[in-house]
Amino acid sequence: MDSAHNIELQRKGNFSAVDLEANKQGKYSESQLKRFEDERNYIKETSKKYDNKGWLISLIFGVGALFFAVILYFVGVFDILQESLGGLSFPVLCVIAIFVAIVVLFVIPRQYQSSVEMYQAMGNSLEAEPVGNIQTIEARAETRKSQGGINRRGHQSSKIYYVLQMDSIEFLISESLFEIIEPKRLYRVFAVKDSGVWVLLSMEAIG
Repeated sequence: MDSAHNIELQRKGNFSAVDLEANKQGKYSESQLKRFEDERNYIKETSKKYDNKGWLISLIFGVGALFFAVILYFVGVFDILQESLGGLSFPVLCVIAIFVAIVVLFVIPRQYQSSVEMYQAMGNSLEAEPVGNIQTIEARAETRKSQGGINRRGHQSSKIYYVLQMDSIEFLISESLFEIIEPKRLYRVFAVKDSGVWVLLSMEAIG
């Protein structure tokens, strides 16, 4: 029974018996290393289109800030401010405008570029940044479905994520693997934390 279940885990979990045996020895199989390399090459290529776009981000936020200011003008916020502060209203507006300009022209582009550089670092080659050591986790499986947040239109997203939890560690898994994992059953999982995310390499039932 365990043997048949483990074979099904391999088929649904996108790993092979060769992968599992290598992981048991604390090593990666050639196919797993190839998969990591392909993923990093993809990140490296796709990150190029996000680089040096700080000016575009500044333009978008600048137009948004201007549009917001126009709305405030037409609803009478500036008139209220002038009545409340009198002669101080102009200096206050100048300070606000300078603050917004600094945020739009300097702060936001730097934060954006910093995020891009972090994403680019995830595309480093295996030679420059090897994958971490394989971790072995033995625990009773917990599974659940999770619906993915709010979409761009402000509505609940229909995307479903499938989660495997082993002790305090969570993995995103495929629907097919989710369907055959038996909750509360004892499993041994081989995994690695790559770029801050736990990646399930292979697994087997041990109880």
